[in-house]
Amino acid sequence: MKNRFIEIILHSIFWTATAWLLTSSFSVQMRQMRIINGVETINIVRNNGLMWQIFSCIVVGAMIFYTSVWLLLQNNEFKKQAVLSLMAVFGIGILLAFFISIFNFGPRHPPLPQAIAFGIVTFYFTVSIAYSITKLYYRNHERQQQLILDKKQTELTLLRNQLQPHFLFNALNNLLSMVKPNENPKLVDSFERLSQLLRYVIEETQSEKVGIRKEISFLENYIELQKLRFNENEVIVNLKIEGKYIDQKIEPGLYITFVENAFKYGTEPEKTSKIEIYFDLSKENIIHFEIKNKVMMSGLTGNKTGIESTRRRLELIYPNKHQLLVKHDENFVVTLNIQTR
Repeated sequence: MKNRFIEIILHSIFWTATAWLLTSSFSVQMRQMRIINGVETINIVRNNGLMWQIFSCIVVGAMIFYTSVWLLLQNNEFKKQAVLSLMAVFGIGILLAFFISIFNFGPRHPPLPQAIAFGIVTFYFTVSIAYSITKLYYRNHERQQQLILDKKQTELTLLRNQLQPHFLFNALNNLLSMVKPNENPKLVDSFERLSQLLRYVIEETQSEKVGIRKEISFLENYIELQKLRFNENEVIVNLKIEGKYIDQKIEPGLYITFVENAFKYGTEPEKTSKIEIYFDLSKENIIHFEIKNKVMMSGLTGNKTGIESTRRRLELIYPNKHQLLVKHDENFVVTLNIQTR
């Protein structure tokens, strides 16, 4: 809030100072020199028509300035569409400056030279580019610092909990060797899935990115283990995957929170429930994910800590490259689009 207030003050000073400099410098119509009693005095005569034309160009410059800043900060990087938009904004500004310079303010008011009108617009456009680049630099720097801090905190948490996953992983392998596959195949399958879950948590989450194929396999193992808590056909999970781009890289563990919430708040023992999960991988650099479940009574008291934590991770890792929508009425629907590169 304090930084925002300081920024508003600095903007006000900038516009006041530049407006005063421009109008005082270019609104002079003539300079009259008089000598009275041997004392030389210079009287500056200003033209109101020129002042209004300069002020109009400053207003156009302000429109260009803030439109350009908005375009650059929205895109967060110099993409093709941003450059084309900036060129269009600058072209419109030049046209407006041209019409201002030829506008007839009356015979006593000379037209503003076109070089001055174009110069004012170009000046503010150039300042807007420099301002946007500076702002983007500091914004990305702060985001990188926050990301480094969060990663260090995550690494510390993983180190503190490292013994438990490794111990469970080894214990599961020992128990699995004691189970006879022919006598209890369902138990063997459950042990194997749990072992794969732990292996993914221990090994894959250490990587910066994993293939979406691995992430989906991780979810499938988690779903099958969750279904063990219910009777057969009590929980129906439809996992649908479309598209051929199954090798896209993604931050590990982004989707598990939504699946976990679906089981936690969308299922109840002795009641039939349905969870629908959809992955659209038909685009080369976009992963579309959607999960939908009916809200059970137990879900009314649930908190959104897990979703908010995931939302924070997305903001840090995929700034301006994701869209997370959460809809909560009779059904709980989460939609997540991620631009992977």
